[in-house]
Amino acid sequence: MNTENAIKSAVGFFLVILLGSLASSVLGGAFASLIAVISPEFVSELFGRETENGVVRYSLAVGMIWGVFIGAAVAGFASFLAAIIKIMRVRLEYRKSQDTSN
Repeated sequence: MNTENAIKSAVGFFLVILLGSLASSVLGGAFASLIAVISPEFVSELFGRETENGVVRYSLAVGMIWGVFIGAAVAGFASFLAAIIKIMRVRLEYRKSQDTSN
């Protein structure tokens, strides 16, 4: 594995984590807003907010924040697993090439 492939892989993993966390943030905010619209009493009791408009906006912000955290964690873990699989593949190819040369 040369340096150029390693850099491309690292940039690819970074983009996966970035896009995964942003998409997760949007989904988390939309889900939290939907819950606030359907049941503002639940959200106001959960967070201690009183007005309906404030509850929806507050739940949107909280949902987006949690979405970023969860999305970054999941995308980071998936990228970590992909990197481990690449390392294992490179090591197996190296061993195979060593075995055929002997």
